Amino acid sequence: MNVGNCFPINGKIETECLSVALFQMKLAVVPKTREEVMQNVDKIIEWIDRAITGFPGIDMIVTPEASLNGVGPHASLCCVTLYGPELAKLKAVCKEYQIWLAVGACVDEQDGNFYKNCAITINDKGEIVDIYRKVTPWNPVEPSSPGDEIRVFEGPKGSRIASIICSDGDYQDNWREAASKGANVVLRLTTYMTPFENQYEITNRAGAYFNKVYVVAANTSEMDECYSLFGRSMVVNPEGDIIAQAPVGIPYIFKADLYPGLCDAIQKQALMGDLLWLRNHRGAASPDTYGTGSDSTMYSYLEDK
Repeated sequence: MNVGNCFPINGKIETECLSVALFQMKLAVVPKTREEVMQNVDKIIEWIDRAITGFPGIDMIVTPEASLNGVGPHASLCCVTLYGPELAKLKAVCKEYQIWLAVGACVDEQDGNFYKNCAITINDKGEIVDIYRKVTPWNPVEPSSPGDEIRVFEGPKGSRIASIICSDGDYQDNWREAASKGANVVLRLTTYMTPFENQYEITNRAGAYFNKVYVVAANTSEMDECYSLFGRSMVVNPEGDIIAQAPVGIPYIFKADLYPGLCDAIQKQALMGDLLWLRNHRGAASPDTYGTGSDSTMYSYLEDK
């Protein structure tokens, strides 16, 4: 019987620590104009100062969804642009502090379409390295123009990062696309609200467990025009365990240490932990499949009808 890579790797797993701080924020102001957005930029910078002082050596900071503009009917009135002063100011701070930042923003890309709900990642050199556009805006109330893919990019400390935004995480295909493209860390920027506390936790934990990735979920904590945005930001490990979590209903800064290399090690083994491998090598433990299993073509539900 050819068991292939069905048994654990021998020896110690070496992996770097990725230290991530999460900002469970409320807006400084719900902006109605572009000029007011800068107040939220300044608040994020104030929190960056706090995080760097309180957690020396952190690699990355993650803010909630639309943390520059907020979400709601006003968002189209105060969109930023990719080359405007708001992002320029954040890029300069990232370069000064040598810190990565994933920030939520409503963006007018000046392409003739409505605004995009984006997660913008800036590296420690002050460069924008990823612009993710929310692929599944929340029906029936979010008018943002949808993106068309889950992207994966190289992050610090061996991380391969995918960003998703709020309701994106309610659809299993979005998590699977991230993992299938090689992500070992998924950032989920959210404005999740009551009464969906349980769904928020379930989808974060299921996304981590089924896809063997870390999930870094930064949620807003405030009352907006119509919703209670409950907080409970969390970090979930590849086994679906919450390893760090913020309280309900208050602004909060906390950090967690991630080991992206552990996800990589899991994916080099075909044991119970690697659900992606097992999906495409079903029955690998059986002598009938010679230790490699059967691919998805044998399953009738995938056949064209």
